[in-house]
Amino acid sequence: MRRIVTLSLTLAVIGIVSALLLTGVFNLTEPIISERQEGEYRQALENFFPGFESFETEQLDEGQFDLIYDDEGTLMGIMATVTAVGYDGDILYNLAVDSEGEVIGIRIISHTETPGIGDVITTDSFQEQFIGKSFEDPIIAGEDVEIITGATVSTAAMINSVRQAVGFIAEQYLGLETEEVDITAVPDGTYQGSAPGLNGPIVVEVEVAGGEITGIEILEHQETPTYFIQAHPVVSERIIEEQHFDVDTRTGATISANGIVNAVHNALLEAMGIDTGMDEEPEPEEIDISAVPDGIYRGSGDGLMGPVVVEVEVSGGEIVSIEVLEHEETREYFIQAYPLIPDRIIDAQDFDIDTQTGATATADAIVRGVMDALAGAVEDNGGGERN
Repeated sequence: MRRIVTLSLTLAVIGIVSALLLTGVFNLTEPIISERQEGEYRQALENFFPGFESFETEQLDEGQFDLIYDDEGTLMGIMATVTAVGYDGDILYNLAVDSEGEVIGIRIISHTETPGIGDVITTDSFQEQFIGKSFEDPIIAGEDVEIITGATVSTAAMINSVRQAVGFIAEQYLGLETEEVDITAVPDGTYQGSAPGLNGPIVVEVEVAGGEITGIEILEHQETPTYFIQAHPVVSERIIEEQHFDVDTRTGATISANGIVNAVHNALLEAMGIDTGMDEEPEPEEIDISAVPDGIYRGSGDGLMGPVVVEVEVSGGEIVSIEVLEHEETREYFIQAYPLIPDRIIDAQDFDIDTQTGATATADAIVRGVMDALAGAVEDNGGGERN
């Protein structure tokens, strides 16, 4: 019994001493770490805003925002400290925006993304894609800024977070308001709009009656279903209940929720004849399949993650086979488009087919790839990328 008491006391003493030592080490190193971090931050400010004189800090729900001034008290821009939700956890970063609302720099402060994959967000080649982008630019993942294959979630999270932060800074601090829409002025009707989600465009159909939004339907999306159901129909219902777009989008799938809000907003902007910057690609020229010489041809179309390369066989003025040779699409979406879309093209012998498959971007890329292959064949009179 005495031995147990002795051991217990010994362990208690060791625990107390260890705690005191840890506290002492923390108290000793914490000022050093804070001083180093403060020095690194000031160096980043100097890099992004050469010759700045002072800054004022505002702490908001959206993050920390430092207003940067020169020696004459003129606003040079904003340095934001915000968080994006990455693949393995939060990505804390600085976003530097000048007084015109353009991105001039990004600095990753901390992250837990996978080394060698997700940490591509720290590279100059990825970050430089944002430089010069402003609140007026769509900053769409996969179009304006490249999504890196193998690091889709990490890079898409940064792209979407930067877009939202730039828009917030422009409106909150720079007085650069984005186009607004008066719902009560929208004519009765049904309208479509789209906006970027986490994995691709979210397309909505919005019904307006009597100056109010009466219905919101999701037509297409490529979000992960387990997350998307946390955003829809919750956010759609909030928009209808409140009849405005400034709704709470914290749902567990914030990026998808913001995508729905922006898509609804864009639908009504277009209804009012206001350009949203989300115009669809121009339709390619029509191709007379019956005029294509017999042969096997290659072409490509841009998918969500990269080019989709196809091989098309033509015989007797008809498409007889379509094979996808290369692609970088996510497998769970790709199998929803292939071989379904090639089969539809072959059955219809036409390109005006239904591409709503749950992987619309991939489906459209296959169609564009086939058209590209045959357009080259016709233009070169059977030349092109013929095998």
